Amino acid sequence: MIAALHEVQDEYGWIHPDGIRLITEVLGYSETQIVSVASFYHFFYLEPRPRYKLAVCTNLTCMQKGAYDLLKFARENADPNKVFVEETECIGLCDHAPAALLNGSPVKNLTVDLLKDLLENPEKYDGGHRETYSDMADLYKDR
Repeated sequence: MIAALHEVQDEYGWIHPDGIRLITEVLGYSETQIVSVASFYHFFYLEPRPRYKLAVCTNLTCMQKGAYDLLKFARENADPNKVFVEETECIGLCDHAPAALLNGSPVKNLTVDLLKDLLENPEKYDGGHRETYSDMADLYKDR
């Protein structure tokens, strides 16, 4: 079900009712079961979100390098119709702290100037790749 929820969110940008109905038809889960699972995980959205999601890491290394100030700046300056800003735990880029993810693409050595440009032109920083169930299946099929 998790892979199917990812597919729906990648297609619609959130867990759209049409996607829930499709999962119900294909996998046989009830709508209640699907919504329960989707609402449990913070990375699934049950309401529409802007196209871009900026997840600013605030774990120890990033925090020590000013992540909370950058997070505050992002929240105060992001166009809420364009970029959704959230705080996240470690994203594994400690050697490039402070760091963030824009739609899953890493943004390393974050500064206020870089953040200003990212908030104004997020398309420049979005790597465009969305992992799908097919990607995961291809990755693990030979193991």
